[in-house]
Amino acid sequence: MLSLAERIDSAIQKNQTIKVRAYALLPETEKDLNLIILRLLNKYNKLDLTATLYTCIKELAVNGAKANIKRILFDEVKIDLENESDYRRGLEIFREKLTDKFINEYAQKAKDRGLFVDIKFEYDDTKLIVEVLNNSALTKREDERIRDKFRDGLKYENIGELYMDMQDNSEGAGMGIALILMMLKSENIDPHFFTIYSDYSNKTIAKITFPMTPAFQDSRADFKK
Repeated sequence: MLSLAERIDSAIQKNQTIKVRAYALLPETEKDLNLIILRLLNKYNKLDLTATLYTCIKELAVNGAKANIKRILFDEVKIDLENESDYRRGLEIFREKLTDKFINEYAQKAKDRGLFVDIKFEYDDTKLIVEVLNNSALTKREDERIRDKFRDGLKYENIGELYMDMQDNSEGAGMGIALILMMLKSENIDPHFFTIYSDYSNKTIAKITFPMTPAFQDSRADFKK
């Protein structure tokens, strides 16, 4: 039987999509993701991007898993997602319960309910696209909050500013989005290569395109003009 590293290398040689499914970001999953990242970046001779890529993926995967877990909890305590005060009450309950034990317990519940996080890597000679999908849709209000987080996050240039100014971290997503935007900018990657969208029905997708050649980033910059 081939080792994980051998299977990853075989997929890379064939330019095949690589996908990891998780219900919570457990240490074993983190280890597998790190190996995939190292193998992929080695393909481009871009190992200096390891920390940035890993941190971005971890933030998105954790947020996706929390979104699924939050939906289960809200269902159990009868939270009305469309009622603002009820939603905030649900967030308070969620924050109070958020421990490693709770995450592990609800990760199993997520698995039982078919709620998952898929981390997908697609790539060619010019770019690496990371897509993190969780099969809980955003509400329109949650989507608006994320748009606000993007607008706020673009203004930060260093992590000190981020921690001083970030006030609404009730769901963890605000800090995560700002951190990802800041890390992309630190690598001279256009932050507009990072998007989050939902079909408002059964899935939410976060996607980051990492340019692997200067020509790709330049071509996208020309396109936006």
